[in-house]
Amino acid sequence: MAAFSKELRNRPRAFGPKLIRLSIMGAVAVTTGSLAQTQRGASTSPTITTLAPIHAVNQDSAVSEGTGQYGISVASTSTRLPLSPRETPQAMNIMTRAQMDDFKLNNVTSMLSAVPGVFVLQAETDRTYYNIRGYEVSNFQTDGVGLPFSTEAQIGDLDTAFYDRVEVLKGANGLLSLTGNPSGTVNFIRKRPKREFSANANLSYGSFATRRMDLDMTSALNSSGSVRGRLIGAYQNGNSHLDRYGLEKKVLGVIVDADLSDRTTLTLGHTYQKNKARSPMWGALTLYYTDGSPIYYDVSDSTAPDWAYWDTTDRTTFAELAHDWGAGWHTKATLMYRKITQDAEQFYVYGVPDRVTGLGLLTYPTKYDRYERQRIADISTTGKYRLGGRDHDLMFGINVSRSENVMTSLDKDINIALPSIFIWNRQFPRPDFDKAKVTGADFTDRKTTAFIATRLNVADAFKVIAGVNYTRATSAGVQYGYPHKYRRNKLSPYVGLIYDLDKNYSMYASYTGIFNPQFRYDVQGQLLPAIEGRNYELGLKGESDDGLLTGSVALFRAEQNHTAEVDKFLDGLTRYKPVDSRSTGFELTLQGEVLPGLQVSTGYTHLFSIKDESGNAVREYVPKSALTMAATYAVPSVHGLKVGAAVRWQSAIRRLQGKTAAGADIYTKQKAYAVTDLMASYDLNKHVTVGANVKNVFNKKYLTTLLWAQAYYAPSRSLGMNIQLKY
Repeated sequence: MAAFSKELRNRPRAFGPKLIRLSIMGAVAVTTGSLAQTQRGASTSPTITTLAPIHAVNQDSAVSEGTGQYGISVASTSTRLPLSPRETPQAMNIMTRAQMDDFKLNNVTSMLSAVPGVFVLQAETDRTYYNIRGYEVSNFQTDGVGLPFSTEAQIGDLDTAFYDRVEVLKGANGLLSLTGNPSGTVNFIRKRPKREFSANANLSYGSFATRRMDLDMTSALNSSGSVRGRLIGAYQNGNSHLDRYGLEKKVLGVIVDADLSDRTTLTLGHTYQKNKARSPMWGALTLYYTDGSPIYYDVSDSTAPDWAYWDTTDRTTFAELAHDWGAGWHTKATLMYRKITQDAEQFYVYGVPDRVTGLGLLTYPTKYDRYERQRIADISTTGKYRLGGRDHDLMFGINVSRSENVMTSLDKDINIALPSIFIWNRQFPRPDFDKAKVTGADFTDRKTTAFIATRLNVADAFKVIAGVNYTRATSAGVQYGYPHKYRRNKLSPYVGLIYDLDKNYSMYASYTGIFNPQFRYDVQGQLLPAIEGRNYELGLKGESDDGLLTGSVALFRAEQNHTAEVDKFLDGLTRYKPVDSRSTGFELTLQGEVLPGLQVSTGYTHLFSIKDESGNAVREYVPKSALTMAATYAVPSVHGLKVGAAVRWQSAIRRLQGKTAAGADIYTKQKAYAVTDLMASYDLNKHVTVGANVKNVFNKKYLTTLLWAQAYYAPSRSLGMNIQLKY
């Protein structure tokens, strides 16, 4: 693999310079002006969805692990087969294994924060929302198979040890997410077993007494190499910048590939992750006084008492069967079973304190248990047919999923007045939950999707994609005393156009229907209607001859009805209100090896506006502008030395919290900020590498999000040292 990487670096790049200059100059010009300002101011849903062209490519060529590259030549999120990012008629970013390892992006929160155009909204320490183009991501995928969020958030600190890369497709993607996910699709591509034996271990120790150990081994399991296995494990334990908060993680994964014949491969795997959070925050810090003035806290402040905890366990078992029928026809079938359990004792603080007395905060303790079982079956077939003297592609398949959810809450000692915020020690006696009020939920979600699509090779440079998707989504049960029930059927055609300007450049256009049932309630306890709308996108993409340097310019517009906006906290649940909104903007991206040894991943996103049907600004907690840059350089004069830096900048955000007694609007504001990370590593020899990472170098203080009325501060500066052993 090292020889392969060297060969790629030595290839001449025929990537036309215009798109590179456009991406870099556009991002720098717009962002420089914004940074300068910061320093100075320190119905029926539409029936069309996009399909990407289908090109059969060797799956092995898509692996990012071991290449050291920040770009890949193929991606698989937009169709069932790998294809180059340039062939995908929507904006796309790839997070490779090299970038995750360089900057120690060991969890999904830090990893997606480094993806251009993705906003990570950490409303609590152990519950996270993700936002793309102004709208929340409501499901992830693993190897193209959807894993929906039943509560539309990721619970727990999901680890990245299992994954070779992560592909982020921007905009609605109805084909693989079963329904038109309004914002984007995040597809986690697993590491796979290899025929050659390799093993590596990584040990690290950092600020807040955080220590971590990773182990990754792969090998053939028989002499012919027809059976291959991989073992992945990680252990992490430490404290944090927040008072009393700590986290322990145990991660284990096993995967086996077996060639049943020359054309058939069976894959079996199981992954396990156990999180134990100590003194986690449920909710966060109240941000303003009754007169509307802001409350200033220390970065470390937390409302979680010593007895609070939030344990989560995530188990996934899967089986894949892939068969090559010959003549370009392939079938892949996947069965997946996932079980997520939670056990927690949490302490929520709500209310608004008086500026003079500091009184006004109230309690809401709860003991919470939950399990969720997901069963997913997916099968698809791809192949070629000949029509009009040209070869065309055909793809068809079906996906069936069932998710069962059972939750129980024991609420005790609710609405007790806390001492003044000025003297309260952030503790509260643990309630006797055996005598608590019991509430809960028990519901089942089902989805069935059948799809068929064709890629018409109209001309050598022009492709037309057409297909149809039929989705049936149902739910039955109750959630905290309210019905959790809906039944929707949807038939959606798909259309996409791509025109190759030459061998390195393409223009594309896409028009995508949006249909996405949601599981959020209003103040009356009614389930919000399904999100419906449409997504337009027009863009230009370019790539180098080897496909490892890509750039894009994209214009987009999303129109959504019934988008959920946080309204208030009521009876132990966050309540929402439906808003019809429009989001428009553009994105610039550049990713891959710009010069020999210089790896870059950068992007600039600007939202012209997010408005409701009356033209009023909504979702103001989403930054209008954001720049994400990461780069590493292998220093040629010092063999084995690599240095790098990453910068994340976003424009100011705010949230309308309500009104004062005098009728004045209360706004919580977070000024624009930039966060800088640094890394360095040195190969002592081919088996040992030492490194260091500094995160938030300039110790910037900022709120994690204004998604909710409450928030807390992001981590302060931290330092980590690591040593990697490779064989």
